[in-house]
Amino acid sequence: MQQPIERNEIFELAYRFVTETSESIFLTGKAGTGKTTFLKYLKDNCSKNIIVAAPTGVAAINAGGVTLHSLFQLPFHPFLPTKMQKDELLGKIRYNGQRQQLLRKMELLVIDEISMVRCDVIDAIDTILRSVRRNYTAPFGGVQLLCIGDLHQLPPVAQNQEWNILQEYYESPFFFDSHAVKEQTPLLIELNKIYRQKEDSFVNLLNKVRNNHMNEDDFEDLHLRYNPAFSPLADEKYITLASHNKQADLINQQKIEGLFGRSFTYKAIIENDFPENMYPVEMELLLKEGAQVMFLKNDAIMKRYFNGKIGVIKSLGNDEIIVDCDGEEISVQQETWENSRYTLNREDGKLEQETLGSFTQHPLRLAWAITIHKSQGLTFDKVMIDAGSAFSSGQVYVALSRCTSLEGIVLLSKISATSIHSNEKVIRGQQNLTHKGSLADRFTGARQIFTQQLLEDIFSFHEIESAMKLLAFHVKENHDKFNNDGLDWVYNLMQQLTADKDAGIKFISHIYFLMKDEAIIENNSALQKRINDAANYFEPKYATHQQNIQTHPLITEHKEAANLVNEYLLQLLTAVHSSNYYLQYCKQPFSVTTFLQHKLKFAQPRFNITCYASGKKQITSDIPNVELYDTLKRWRDMICEETKSPIYMIANQATLKEISTYLPLTKKDLLLINGFGKAKVDKYGEDIIDAVASYCSRHDIDTNMSAIPVDESPKKKK
Repeated sequence: MQQPIERNEIFELAYRFVTETSESIFLTGKAGTGKTTFLKYLKDNCSKNIIVAAPTGVAAINAGGVTLHSLFQLPFHPFLPTKMQKDELLGKIRYNGQRQQLLRKMELLVIDEISMVRCDVIDAIDTILRSVRRNYTAPFGGVQLLCIGDLHQLPPVAQNQEWNILQEYYESPFFFDSHAVKEQTPLLIELNKIYRQKEDSFVNLLNKVRNNHMNEDDFEDLHLRYNPAFSPLADEKYITLASHNKQADLINQQKIEGLFGRSFTYKAIIENDFPENMYPVEMELLLKEGAQVMFLKNDAIMKRYFNGKIGVIKSLGNDEIIVDCDGEEISVQQETWENSRYTLNREDGKLEQETLGSFTQHPLRLAWAITIHKSQGLTFDKVMIDAGSAFSSGQVYVALSRCTSLEGIVLLSKISATSIHSNEKVIRGQQNLTHKGSLADRFTGARQIFTQQLLEDIFSFHEIESAMKLLAFHVKENHDKFNNDGLDWVYNLMQQLTADKDAGIKFISHIYFLMKDEAIIENNSALQKRINDAANYFEPKYATHQQNIQTHPLITEHKEAANLVNEYLLQLLTAVHSSNYYLQYCKQPFSVTTFLQHKLKFAQPRFNITCYASGKKQITSDIPNVELYDTLKRWRDMICEETKSPIYMIANQATLKEISTYLPLTKKDLLLINGFGKAKVDKYGEDIIDAVASYCSRHDIDTNMSAIPVDESPKKKK
């Protein structure tokens, strides 16, 4: 039976490190200590924007995440941590806007089965995140990293030709020898309570195998289980763990061919995108009555079976499979696995998993034999192990640790000392990651730093400042295309936001001072009062700023300039709106956990904001003869629609304003108006002159061409 994992003290501390600090963590533990359970609990309860990834497709499916290569579009060749290779990598990746925003919004990256992730893959991820997140000094661009796995189990794959290239830059293929991890060493937290095995003597033996501390007496105890001629009875449900795929496949094929009776083939249903290398079960599952099978999924609803449970086929039909598990008959229905990717929900700014495709099949596989590699993470009561030819460090340990007791193990081949070749570099690497002091003290300090970061993010108004600078820069670059009122508005808004930012920076200095006396913010009454006061001071200001931006007077008739500036207007408005949301929370007692929950619930509304003239109401208070201006604008917009021409090709706002001001009544007058040359006068002059003449006649006014300044007319300068 699958053992429930309790959330003990170290489990809870690890969870709080991940969720209440920004520390990068390496969560490890011997086989059966609850690493997989921790990941599931974290996914269900974490209040950060989290992405879960794994090195292989099957590992990603099992972890409920995506592959590292698909998430980051990584190359499959070795990556060298040189400037040339970094530039080449960044030049080849093609992230659309949504992928970039996804990686920028990510707060926590979880990498499962970290023992199989090669060092250069970690450095490639680090290079990409620094670039995409525009944070070039922080490892992984400031993303918190959680690595989960046991380095004493399956190692990363590095072919000889690959390692010949990589060894010039790395001490070992393991993740801890990547340059990024060496720059920011993750905190090692080890889950130390073993739930799979209950016998102390067996646990001690496994530890010796894991750490390569076996002596002659230990091998003698282990080889008491050696029985190469062992042939179990059909109802004993032993499973053979083999070191190679061919070996396991041959055993299963011979066993099923030896059964009498009709065979049934069950075909999987594949919808949309589900690559073959990610198939969790056989595409065509061939079964016979009496076949020994293993479940490959947990029964989420009725809890009748779990991943790794062994049974025997009792009966088969076209639509039904009955499996006998120790006298309990289970009707096995099809299960669905999903291939997903992470996307950014533009409505609320949260990271979500989008299903790309699905694989539906009965969650069974033949289970007389399985490879040691595929057994990782599974638990069995009775195993036959053929690990004499184990080819990678950790395979013998993985095989032995799958079983709940030493009595449940039968060795089909003797295990030699050379088969237990735990990697000295793993031992060295794990020692380097081990924290020498108290984890509880480390947590208190890390939580204090994280709390300060949260408050600094709120009151530094950094995102607003960045967005405002971009808006001001691009408006200044195109100043000749915008109205004067709009230019003045941008300048004044910049001054106001800068003043508010400076006030926020002063407040942040008080935060550091007040946290010296009490690091736990929930217990710091003086700091709580200052946060509340600051929120009451800033929130009305930013509510006003938001309204001010939404009703901005910035106008251009140049479509390209409008498209560019609209992006930064929206970015600024979004930043101000989110700051308002966080400030509103700060009016209540501040708690790290409840603030993160509040932050995760933030739903970004869709703002409709533009500075393009045809998309917003014109402000004409500084324009004389507004009636004429509106008539000319309607005429201009009609011509633009008919000819599919941009506004500035016909007559922009400044040109229409000049015509309305100086009232040209002849083509010669019109040539003195900025924006009108001979070709445009020949084409549109009569329409404009007729409109001006009609307006002057109705209102009994004369032309004002005598007032036109000389420096406004390029034609007069000649």
